[in-house]
Amino acid sequence: MSCLRFQLAPSATVLGLLLIGVLAVSAQAQQASTPVPPPPSALTNQELAISVHNPFQDFVKIPIQSTTGFQLGPDHKAGASWNIQPLVPISLNADWDLIARPSVTVTYLPTPYEQTGLEDTQASFFLTAKKATTWIWGVGPLFQFPTASSAELGTGRWSTGPTAALVYTKGPWFDAILTDQLMSFAGNRDRGSVNQTYVEPQISYNFESGWYVDCDPAITFDWTADETDGWTLPMGTDVGKAFTFGAQDMSFQLGAYDLLKRPAGSPQWIARVSVTLLFPTGIK
Repeated sequence: MSCLRFQLAPSATVLGLLLIGVLAVSAQAQQASTPVPPPPSALTNQELAISVHNPFQDFVKIPIQSTTGFQLGPDHKAGASWNIQPLVPISLNADWDLIARPSVTVTYLPTPYEQTGLEDTQASFFLTAKKATTWIWGVGPLFQFPTASSAELGTGRWSTGPTAALVYTKGPWFDAILTDQLMSFAGNRDRGSVNQTYVEPQISYNFESGWYVDCDPAITFDWTADETDGWTLPMGTDVGKAFTFGAQDMSFQLGAYDLLKRPAGSPQWIARVSVTLLFPTGIK
């Protein structure tokens, strides 16, 4: 791997400061509302496992995921990406929460030339009912910012669109579907338009021990590409476990997905590893 300097756009710095500010405000709000927090064992391992999947969880969680793509490009090389996507709930009143989910990804590409850098940054926001239990829904906007450190790693466009999710949870089962439509409105017009549909169905079974089995494919369709290159359709499974390490609630997960449909030059299959830090009693 060649050593490259990241040349990050000013908007990346602004987004980082905003993320730190949101985390700090959320942490202070949680501490103010719960001056004497319960111990980490207040949630069972099964409840912790379900919270790993829930996009509307009512406490801060920080998933960190590494994805490796195999048989990438004409030389069948391996590429990798590292993503962090904190979930930060903000209490608006007794009935409504606003869920903020910024997403930052760093990617290593071996082709067409070896490089490592920052991708475009995303941030989504969901308005959701605080007292919902079995069926939970959320709607809001999604934003994508042209923070990529090279042309190959980003779109060069400012994009936005609607996003929504619907969750069903009962007993050990957790089912959900998350979708968004992203469209460009500004930026470098020479790079072409962004018009992409994203659908993420999810089904998981969560055992009392904290172990879980999960199917969570990220399906996309690029409306600006040829029909044969428009679809990205992975299929596979993840296995993970939620547990408490010292005083920290967390989960560890492994998974593999075959790309049944994919654009030319994309990896044929991916393996992903993720660690999620859970803060049901707030960040101390």
